[in-house]
Amino acid sequence: MPLFPIFIIFFIGSVAETNRAPFDLAEAESELVSGFMTEHAAVIFVFFFLAEYASIILICIFTSILYLGGYLLDLKFLYDIYMYIIKYIDFESYINIISNVNNNNLLFNPLEEGMLYGFILGVKTCFMIFFFI
Repeated sequence: MPLFPIFIIFFIGSVAETNRAPFDLAEAESELVSGFMTEHAAVIFVFFFLAEYASIILICIFTSILYLGGYLLDLKFLYDIYMYIIKYIDFESYINIISNVNNNNLLFNPLEEGMLYGFILGVKTCFMIFFFI
């Protein structure tokens, strides 16, 4: 719980850094487009526009690493589902996994472990992007 106030301060600072709603540049209502961006042609405008959203994605990745645990997931039910699938598909592989767990080796092979960690970080980042935008 002591990280929650720090998270709020970080989140407000990141909203200000990425020029989102309450911190964006004040523009007149008569300007139907984004004010100072009218000086740029189509491709340059797209680069600026994509850079703003790329910074949002980067900030959300940092937020999920610093405050949401990064790639870590402490849900035992995913392990149980994995073991259930392995047990009924390939019994020999199940025996090898059980012996590796008992010998303190990897639970998954490195490819599966990396894909699982990347998926977990991606889901947390997508949640933060949804909350951010």
